[in-house]
Amino acid sequence: MIYFVTIIILIFIIIIFLYIENNLLTTTNISLNIKKDLGSFNNYKIVHLSDLHNKSFGKNQINITKKIKEMNPDLIFFTGDLIDSRRNGIKNGIKLLEECSNIAPTYYITGNHEERAEKFIPLYSELNKLNIVLLEDNKTIISKDKYNLNILGLRDRTIQKGKKEIMNTLENMNIDDKNINILLAHRPNMIDSYNKYPIDIVFSGHAHGGQIRIPIIGGLYGPDQGKFPKYDSGFFSVANTKLVVSRGLGNSIFPQRLFNHPEIILVKLINIK
Repeated sequence: MIYFVTIIILIFIIIIFLYIENNLLTTTNISLNIKKDLGSFNNYKIVHLSDLHNKSFGKNQINITKKIKEMNPDLIFFTGDLIDSRRNGIKNGIKLLEECSNIAPTYYITGNHEERAEKFIPLYSELNKLNIVLLEDNKTIISKDKYNLNILGLRDRTIQKGKKEIMNTLENMNIDDKNINILLAHRPNMIDSYNKYPIDIVFSGHAHGGQIRIPIIGGLYGPDQGKFPKYDSGFFSVANTKLVVSRGLGNSIFPQRLFNHPEIILVKLINIK
């Protein structure tokens, strides 16, 4: 009898542990020193989200949007895989972007799952109903006083075509080094193509933090990067470009995260002279 009860307790503990690993939202704070005069954009706060895969965090996404509201961001970026092409449903993803747009101006790019499912789901018609900026190989400019913040977005379909297509698309955006230039691009592994241009920060996702994280070592596996991915989570400095990689919020093929909680990143732009 004691043996049976012990087994039941252990199973219960494991279930609780696995649930927490997939659902306990964590916040990562990153301060980025931009070696340009930020002017009115100094101390600007950006929330970075990625890879929801249509996951729900409470009714109407209340658990995640409550945390975002508390951060009081100036901008919100979502860097792809809002939905999952292997499962039906876009409701949770659409609801998250809707709620985000009520908090701060929200900018969105596609990931590989949106591109894969484009012909089969009404995602884009629903996105067009929202008060968000959908960036598809173009840029938008935020001006404050005499300062410009350029937000560029690469559609994942363009990234999939390879280095030449990425560079041609960025070339056509006429990126001015005098401005503050931020790129949203789903795949971090293409950083060596992104940083050929005067881009100050790249925001990416896709790697899911390596899905399973091993203490000290890091992520176990990342799409397009293989075992022990280099760009799995956090901040990297690559030549003159800073790369911020989100661990994401949901799961895709493998349904379980380990030592890798869903993540909200809060980036603050700072000027240290």
